[in-house]
Amino acid sequence: MQTKADVRSVYERIADSFARTRARPWPEVLDFLDGLPARSRILDVGCGNGRHLKALVARGHHGIGVDFSRELLTIGREGIPPADVRWIEADATRLPLRDRSVDAALCIAVLHHLPTREDRMATLSEIARVLPEGGRVLISVWDRDHPRFLGLPLDARGDVDIPWTLPDGTKLGRYYHLFRADEFQETIIGSGLHGERFFCIAGNRFALAINHG
Repeated sequence: MQTKADVRSVYERIADSFARTRARPWPEVLDFLDGLPARSRILDVGCGNGRHLKALVARGHHGIGVDFSRELLTIGREGIPPADVRWIEADATRLPLRDRSVDAALCIAVLHHLPTREDRMATLSEIARVLPEGGRVLISVWDRDHPRFLGLPLDARGDVDIPWTLPDGTKLGRYYHLFRADEFQETIIGSGLHGERFFCIAGNRFALAINHG
């Protein structure tokens, strides 16, 4: 099983080619952003190259982008004015932010890259900690039951390495943990968040969750 250090090492190596394929924000994220109060302070956990930070800044919000990949953060900084986003290199399981210091949060395609249940729970618990009472977060993971994943060589835990091909042909395995519906819901609830809505789109499971304090 890969460690978080292994996952980080892969993303440092694939950052340039990865960022080129991650330019457009997800429609589900845009819908979430459009439902927030004006000038919200929004945390993007696992922000990568900042494609969703660009979208929230364009809507008049202020962003905090956290990622463990220095290379992806460097790429993200190049496209967004520094006054609009605070960039932080950090582990999602230990957010360097004060309690209740953001208005809302995103955690898009992050949890399925964390190799242990403890790390997934810790990440969501940290998000709950920095949200105010009533603060919302949009979370996404890969859906283990979607037909496009049926041929993957999953182990008994639902884990798999999926190769990323660099421009020179080198292949690097990216770790994924695929979620079933009951596991995803239990993870959300166990972290202290309350799942208001769960839905699936194109192989992704989403949760719109709220912090009840």
